[in-house]
Amino acid sequence: MTIGPAENRSPTTQSVATVPGMTVRVTKFAGEYAALAAWTGDTEAELRAQDDFHEEDRDHWLAWDGDHVVGAVHPWRSPDGRHRLFYDRCRPDAYAPLADIIDGPCQTGIDADDTEHLQALIGAGFVEFRRENDYEIPVVRIDAAVPAGLRIVTADDVIDERLMMLDCALRDDVPGSDGWQPNLTWFREETYTPPFYDPLTYRVALDGDDLIGLARVWLGPRPQPHLGMVGVLPAYRRRGLARALIARALAPLAERGEPLVTAEADVTNTASHALLIGFGARVSGGSIELHRS
Repeated sequence: MTIGPAENRSPTTQSVATVPGMTVRVTKFAGEYAALAAWTGDTEAELRAQDDFHEEDRDHWLAWDGDHVVGAVHPWRSPDGRHRLFYDRCRPDAYAPLADIIDGPCQTGIDADDTEHLQALIGAGFVEFRRENDYEIPVVRIDAAVPAGLRIVTADDVIDERLMMLDCALRDDVPGSDGWQPNLTWFREETYTPPFYDPLTYRVALDGDDLIGLARVWLGPRPQPHLGMVGVLPAYRRRGLARALIARALAPLAERGEPLVTAEADVTNTASHALLIGFGARVSGGSIELHRS
C-alpha cells in the first residue's frame, strides 16, 4: 500500500519568450526577488532560502505584465524522467506562455475546485490524467502493534543509500511516479537538507536488515505537517504494518500538540483511503494532475 506525491540558484542571463496575441511576456528568473515576493506574498528571505535547497542550478521563469509579475513556474525533470511544472500563483493568461518554455511532454497539478485556472491549463494544451483526494488527519496517539518479527526505526538509523532504494521501489506503486530512478544527490537534498525533515516523524520498517516500508511526515512548507508517503513492499501488506508506521510517525506530533496532518491519495486507491479513514481522516478537497503531450 502506498500513498504518495508530493518536492537554486539564479541564472545570470535572461531570455524572453513571447506568445502571439498575448500581452504577457516571459523571462528567465534573474534574481528579481522583490518583484516575485510582491506577487506571491512570500518574503524575499523565504524565496532566497528556497533557492538554497539544491546543489544544481534550476531554472525559474516569470510572467510579466509591464513591470509587474503575474505568474511564475519552476520546471523540473524528476528522477522518473518526467518534466514537471510547479506553478506559483498565476494569472490565468500566464499559464500558456509559461508552459511554452518547455518543449515536449510535461505535467502539472491544480486544485480540483479551481475551475478558472483549470480551464486556463486546458486552454494551454493540458488534459486531465488523474485525481487525488486531499485529507486532514487528526493527530492522536494510536496503539498499533508492529507485526511479529518486524521492527520500526527512525530514518536516521538507516543508511541513506538503502533508504533511497526503498523509496524508489515504493514509488513504482504511486500513480504518476512509477519508473523513479536512484539519484542520491537529489534524495539527500530532498530528505535531509530542508528544515522540514524530522527523523522522529520519518519511520522505517525492517525485517532483519531488510528495509520493507516507511511513513514520512514533513513539517513544512505547507501550513500543517504533511504525510508525504506511506509505503510497504508487497510481501508485507495486509498485516497492519502501514498502520503501525503511521502511528509512530504521528506520535511525536501528538506530544507537541499538533492538531492535524494532511495527506493525499489517488481517488482509485481504495486501500489507502480505508487506511486514512481508520485514523479519523476526512476528505478535505482534491487535486487534478494534468498532462501535456
